Amino acid sequence: MRSCTFVLVLCACLVAACGGGGDNSLKVTWTFDSGDCAANDVQTVRVSWGPQGGDAQTAEFACADGQGQLGNLSAGSYSITAQGLDDVGVVRAISYGMTLTVGGGGTGGMPVELHLHPAPGDVTVTWTMAGGGICPGAVVLPFFITIYDPPAQPGDPLVDEVASAQESCSTGEVTLADIPPGDYVVELDSRAVTPDVYGTEEITVVAGEDLQVDLQF
Repeated sequence: MRSCTFVLVLCACLVAACGGGGDNSLKVTWTFDSGDCAANDVQTVRVSWGPQGGDAQTAEFACADGQGQLGNLSAGSYSITAQGLDDVGVVRAISYGMTLTVGGGGTGGMPVELHLHPAPGDVTVTWTMAGGGICPGAVVLPFFITIYDPPAQPGDPLVDEVASAQESCSTGEVTLADIPPGDYVVELDSRAVTPDVYGTEEITVVAGEDLQVDLQF
């Protein structure tokens, strides 16, 4: 999954224009890709921040509050990340990295908006052959495992690839990391004429949860 870093600069001139000179407080708000806290199964927002390359501090807020105050900042560059946790502490949403640069006039009390995205999960695919074993007979083959978006109509070709890996059948499993939540089709293909090993299975990745898929041939 591609990660992104956003840079937010709070300059002294902007602070003065807003009439907030001398305010060094760091406030945050948060939003989701879609829906609210309940729709994303998030009860607590955990925010970590600190100077780049330095120690980070962490604070937690009730998601429904929609905002929180972290502390006071002096001039410099800071890193800020956030996680959305459910009622048992599972991370259901994450923010991408953000760099906040504070000018000599402070923050002016301007809140930083954190955008929370559904947390990805890892998909581990395992396989076994009929009668036991993980390779077809005595033949060791490379297996090609691919995750696709579902086709527009059942039975249509699988064309929209999300992630893929190649692994020897003798390993018995492979993990495809950081798959966004959603519905997919897992395909295992030996891409060999003989022995031809091929199978698919529909899966659903839930935000913040890993998934294991067992294929039998």
